[in-house]
Amino acid sequence: MKQLFRLFAGASLLALAACHAPDSTSSKQAAGSSELKVYTVPPAQTGQLAGALRSALGSKASVTSPAPGKLLVYAAPDAQASIGKAIAAIEPASATPASITQVGLHFWVVDGEPGTGSDDAALKPLASALDGLRKSMGPLRFTLDQVVSARTSAGGSGTSIESTIDDGYPRAFDFMVRAVDGEALDLQLAYDDHGNRGLAKFKSEVHLRSGQYVVLAQGPGSCAPALPGKSTPPCPTRPALRLLVVRADILPPQA
Repeated sequence: MKQLFRLFAGASLLALAACHAPDSTSSKQAAGSSELKVYTVPPAQTGQLAGALRSALGSKASVTSPAPGKLLVYAAPDAQASIGKAIAAIEPASATPASITQVGLHFWVVDGEPGTGSDDAALKPLASALDGLRKSMGPLRFTLDQVVSARTSAGGSGTSIESTIDDGYPRAFDFMVRAVDGEALDLQLAYDDHGNRGLAKFKSEVHLRSGQYVVLAQGPGSCAPALPGKSTPPCPTRPALRLLVVRADILPPQA
């Protein structure tokens, strides 16, 4: 039903079929007065339109397609009039497909250490988000543990980035851009750190604006465990907390 209304721009072919429902008398009359007409239709929709007409008219008409963009309809004159009006209302499909929105994603894994001092220079763009944590938790100095960047398209394609940091444990960043509405994005995000360094797993759906920094999760800091068969790596100062921060940017079409 939805297919018919969409293809025929609101003209109800089911109603058309009902108006010409066969009975023993009308069938004989139609058989003697049917006529053949050729209709020009959007080439890309030829098959769909032919199928929609056959479904709506049933045995009341014969519908064939000799070539893309052409329909041959053999039916009674009153049915042909309704068919002509419905086909005339069709809007051709756009020849240029809609451009797919591209999105740039950046993830930061950040450690917070108690005390005062300057943050890592690489964290300067995150200053406002980190200052908010300082106001609620007291003096902290933030250091960058890892940053990961990626580019993906809107519309539900998922992507996974796996990386291995210095302690040898893999991390996975999974993301899916579910929707883009103006400057707003809906993201599905997941993070898995096999080293379990204070923030092991995270999974959520996030709504944010393009260019906005968001602290996705925070957990207590911890020293890295030893890899199988190896000694525990040095950890002179255990971080007070670990953060996962994200930013998403809607990229210009030419980017």
